[in-house]
Amino acid sequence: MRIRNLGKTIDQLIKVDPNLEDQLKPIKNKSSRWPAKNEDYWKELLEFLNSEDLKNHPKRSEMHEIFVTKRNNKSPLYSFEPVLPRDLCVGAIPEDIADIVRRHDLKSIRIAKIHVEANMTRNVALLKKVAREEFLLGINSEKIWVKLCDHFNLWDKPIHYTIKSRDGILFLVEASPHPQFIGDGLVKMDSRTLKEFFKFMKIDPPQGLFGD
Repeated sequence: MRIRNLGKTIDQLIKVDPNLEDQLKPIKNKSSRWPAKNEDYWKELLEFLNSEDLKNHPKRSEMHEIFVTKRNNKSPLYSFEPVLPRDLCVGAIPEDIADIVRRHDLKSIRIAKIHVEANMTRNVALLKKVAREEFLLGINSEKIWVKLCDHFNLWDKPIHYTIKSRDGILFLVEASPHPQFIGDGLVKMDSRTLKEFFKFMKIDPPQGLFGD
């Protein structure tokens, strides 16, 4: 277990409320001069912080946060399937687009969980909220596919694609003829969904995209 530095802790407390410097600085100085008695000085600090004068301090919650152990953030869990040896990879997705895809995937997972909760509890208000979020996810999904088609120059290739992961890198992969889902919202890319997207966004598609 990591032992918190008393001096740094006192500096953080003074930063929260500079008016406490006169009471806390002597404890810090004693700690620096006689480190062997650090345990006694910790007790002195905690007794001061728990005194009646500080129990109703307007920034007590901020002081409390200083003592809360910050846990390392765990790696997020995504829904991407791994790249298989038989997969035909178009290429690695650039990191700027990959970051957008990852954020979209995490959001889709979160909304999917809320959807399950809303269904189980029959929460009508929550179901309405989830329906709106899922609609926005669909729009964002098509925006992502536009970025991918632009980057990989796929506008003249009517093939289904999906996104998979290998060693933390996202790859665009040719998918089977059956639509494959990536999370909730980032789905297949085909001419019908693209037509609907351009229509909704009131954007003219690239000339000749749909063979018109």
